[in-house]
Amino acid sequence: MMKQYLAFFTFLSLLSAVACSETPKPTVPVADPAPIVGNDQDEHGCKPSAGYQWSALRNECIRIFESGIGLAPKALYLDKTTNAFIVFKSDDDDAKAEVFLPMGKQPMLLSKVADNGAGTWKADTFTLTQWKGMYTLKGEKGQTLYEGAAVK
Repeated sequence: MMKQYLAFFTFLSLLSAVACSETPKPTVPVADPAPIVGNDQDEHGCKPSAGYQWSALRNECIRIFESGIGLAPKALYLDKTTNAFIVFKSDDDDAKAEVFLPMGKQPMLLSKVADNGAGTWKADTFTLTQWKGMYTLKGEKGQTLYEGAAVK
């Protein structure tokens, strides 16, 4: 009878050990929540995901495709799918031009150097000219990089 009790207690001990052990649960990876468009801000408070970026000339967040004059790429090596944009402080104030180039480069401020019915703005190796509503941005050695017309 003692053997039966010993076998029975051994069986119970094994059963309780198995029952009490914790089986590992499969882990389900938690996905990061999708970002909410317009919920981001840059250092100026602009919302890049909603198309806004900082204009130093206007001192405000703007959408360059709404506020600027689009210039199409003309140089052979430029990506033909992305435009440059020009922004002026206002329709009446064109003493400076802010040029937004594609590929994440910082905007440049060009200062007006001539006003004889046409306009010329310069900074570093870039020259922007305007003649009869057509804008041309040239780089080093006078190579035409971008062109476009002001559309009102």
